[in-house]
Amino acid sequence: MSAAIESPPAASHLAPLVFIVDDEPVSAEIVAELLQLAGYRTRVFHDPCLAAEALSTSPVKPDVLLADFKMPGLNGLQLLARGKSEIHGLRTILLSGMAHELPMDEPQFRPDQWVTKPFPVATLLKSVRRALLAPA
Repeated sequence: MSAAIESPPAASHLAPLVFIVDDEPVSAEIVAELLQLAGYRTRVFHDPCLAAEALSTSPVKPDVLLADFKMPGLNGLQLLARGKSEIHGLRTILLSGMAHELPMDEPQFRPDQWVTKPFPVATLLKSVRRALLAPA
């Protein structure tokens, strides 16, 4: 990862917060580490239902909600839709290795950014930056 690919936010205390939701702990931790190295704050959830609860109850709200599609209990699209209804201006990113199987015909289920697994680090960082820069 180089500064030419993605420059981190200017000050860590003002860095955007990204909630990462993936039921595969190793995947979630790798994504979190990559984002932290790029200057973002992260909070990891391995259970989408706990992430949904945190969206409602946590005093600190995320700037970006990044979720894997295929998870038990609540899939990524359902979680993103719930997040958008809970937090005005929330940016969403869907991670999926099964892009061809996703039901994308309902507007409330469309993520702001989409990342297909496996992905290069630069693609992940660019998607987060684009999501943050998109109009509310």
